[in-house]
This record gives sequence, C-alpha cells and structure tokens, in this order.
Amino acid sequence: MLKSICEMNVEAELFSLQDSNSKLVAALHEANANVEQWKKQLAAYQEETERLREQVSDLEAHGGHSPGDLLKDELTQSLEELEALLKAKDQEMEMRNVELERRVQNSEQNLNNSLDDRDRMDTEIQRAIEILDIKIFDLNDLRQSLFKLISK
Repeated sequence: MLKSICEMNVEAELFSLQDSNSKLVAALHEANANVEQWKKQLAAYQEETERLREQVSDLEAHGGHSPGDLLKDELTQSLEELEALLKAKDQEMEMRNVELERRVQNSEQNLNNSLDDRDRMDTEIQRAIEILDIKIFDLNDLRQSLFKLISK
C-alpha cells in the first residue's frame, strides 16, 4: 500500500511536469511562429525602407532647396523610426526566445530531477517491502511457535 501511494505521488508529479513541459513546448512553437511573422514584417519594413531610400536619392539627385527638402526630412525621419521599430521588435523577439529556452531547460531539469526522485523512491519502497516481508515472515514464525506452545 505504501508503494502504491508513493508511486501515485511520483506519477502525479511526473504528469504535472510533463504537462508543464508540453505547455512550454507549445509556447516555444508559438514564439517560433511569431518569429516567422516578425521576419515577414521585417522584410516588408526593409522593402519600404529601400523604397524610401530610393525616393530620398532621387530627391537628392534633383538637388535644390524646395518643398522636396521637407519631404526628404520627413522620409529620413520615417526611415529612422522604422529602423528603431525593427530594432525594438528584434530585441523583444530575442528576449522572449531566451526566456522560453530558459523555461524549457528548467522544465527538462525538473523532469530529470523528478525521474531521479522516482527511481530513488522506488528503491526505498523496494527496501521497505523487503523489510516488511521479513517482519511478516518473522511474525508468522512467532505465531506458529506460539500456537505449538499453546497446543502442547
């Protein structure tokens, strides 16, 4: 009975860790999907940036100080804002990936620790069962000896 209670506790903890691990793996997959989406956004931003740079180059090639200079300043500012946004998204992505990788590693370590604990618990339970078997055998011998004494 002690063995089954301990096994149930270890199994419950193992299932809990496996569930946590599954959730972390799902979160990692979601993060990877987000990475793909951000890569697509990055490509779109890069295309827009290149288009704006070409416009700025065209404006510079035509020279002169006119309303075009104002447009050039606005385009330059837009480029800088887009580049800052890209950098912020990239950093956010990296931080999230690092956090998810850390959580997955912690879950794997917890799972390994739980498996080690379960193995140790199984060994202890086997030892306890062996001791109980010996005690039961000894009590049975004592009972039979007492019965023989009483029977005489």
